[in-house]
Amino acid sequence: MQHGSRHRRSDHGRGRRERPDNRPAAAPRSGRESWTAKALGATVAVSLAAGVVAVVAAGAVDQGAAATSLSVSPAEDTYVYQEYPDQNRSTSTKLTASNQAGLHTRSYLRFVVKGVPAGVSGLTAHLRFDSDRNQPPLVELHRVASSTWSAATTTMRNAPAVGDTVASVKPDYRQKTLDFDVSAAVTGDGDYSFALTAPLPNTVSVVFASEQGAGGPRLTLDWSGRGTPPSPAPSSAAPSAPALPSMSPVKPTPTPTAKPTPTSSAPSSSNPPPPAVPSGPTLFGATVWAAGQSQAQALAAANSRYGNLEVVRVFYPGLPAPWPGAAALSGGPVVVSFKAAPKDVLSGSVDGQLSSWFANAPKGRPIYWSYFHEPEDDIARGAYTAADYRAAWQHLRALSLKASNPNLRSTLILMGWSLSAQSGRNWKDYYPGSSTIDVLGWDTYNLAAPKGKYNDAATVMGDVVATSRAAGKPWGIAELGSLLVSGDSGAGRAAWLNQMASYAQAQGAAFVTYFDAPVGGEYRLLDAPSQRAWKAVVSG
Repeated sequence: MQHGSRHRRSDHGRGRRERPDNRPAAAPRSGRESWTAKALGATVAVSLAAGVVAVVAAGAVDQGAAATSLSVSPAEDTYVYQEYPDQNRSTSTKLTASNQAGLHTRSYLRFVVKGVPAGVSGLTAHLRFDSDRNQPPLVELHRVASSTWSAATTTMRNAPAVGDTVASVKPDYRQKTLDFDVSAAVTGDGDYSFALTAPLPNTVSVVFASEQGAGGPRLTLDWSGRGTPPSPAPSSAAPSAPALPSMSPVKPTPTPTAKPTPTSSAPSSSNPPPPAVPSGPTLFGATVWAAGQSQAQALAAANSRYGNLEVVRVFYPGLPAPWPGAAALSGGPVVVSFKAAPKDVLSGSVDGQLSSWFANAPKGRPIYWSYFHEPEDDIARGAYTAADYRAAWQHLRALSLKASNPNLRSTLILMGWSLSAQSGRNWKDYYPGSSTIDVLGWDTYNLAAPKGKYNDAATVMGDVVATSRAAGKPWGIAELGSLLVSGDSGAGRAAWLNQMASYAQAQGAAFVTYFDAPVGGEYRLLDAPSQRAWKAVVSG
């Protein structure tokens, strides 16, 4: 299958994914002003302690002068997950509010305000959120009466009750920030709790949590009257927590359910045990790495290791070989990709070969076909434009429909990394439209392996699930992979594989194929525990 020619670029795929994971999650994005600077204008900070910043008018020289503003970071923030009522998400770098089928969450924030002088006039308060995601048409902020809850222990089962609406925002198209006027609720020093919700069906709001540092939520208060001198800033506000490199799956609605809770599988004594091996409709398989042997020999070896693959991942480095070829060798479902320059597709010069390929495709099993999977890096380096890529997809879709084969399922395959804030990408730039794409496929990897751990399934696949559901499309994992963590005998990765499979199946994945190849790193399952785990997944 000549996989090597597909992955030869040094900036492609796995190598690109690993680098962002080493960047500090809390580092502010370059060129972006902090909320404090935006809100306070020409002011000078005179006190900073535990998330509270007091400021005085520019030009003041007496550091004892009365402050006119405060910027307060959350003392606590987290989100709760209706479908998994026992799961705690306090270390996530994102806060989510989702009202999608099977994806219901709401977020909680608590602020300790201290430093507003008594008797000030003209007090205003705004709660602001930054994000890398477009916001839905309506987001609401609700009052929460309890001030004793802790992010570290809050789950859907014990989350405080949500009260009346304090403020709502109707973001403009492609707006990424939220600004709630909470002046009616925040009237001075005190302890204030809020809940963030997405009230409209099939919508989701994702914003940065306090783990993002300067990019996290900010409660900003401004006043004009002097009042009495402010009290000293509190000595503690927001407890530090370990940051996850990407958001977990999104989900809101207030009613907890009794569905089973997914568990973390990193090889750490603090994590719960891995879930049972799944069973059900999700197809599990692998890439068949054929170096030094024929495709038939490689497939036989893979079936021996993993117990007859339910689905096989096949890469054609150029146009696909005529059927049966490598794509039909297994006799079962296949995720198959091929490549051709968009200009060649749009010129019609490859119509004959591809029309024949579509027409002769087997009709008795699913064929998830993909044109130029992972196009992101090629487009970024100028090999072709996103517009031409989308147009080529639309042209190929029209050709495929002429075959009248319902098992030909057009599958756009993108990097899961492209859904990350650090990527600076918008996946829809590559999306040729709902009428062109039947299925969304994603290549997702454990980016934490260089740091010595296995990210949980929510971190690895959460964005994928949320994005696919928001688009209203079935989805699958075309490449799942993890390097073996240093010091791990394979037991840790085995637990991780079980958790990935359980999570994908619970979230309704159409297929999951493990990237069993040494491209971009040694991703092959060469240790016995990992092999046994994936065989149990495939055979289960």
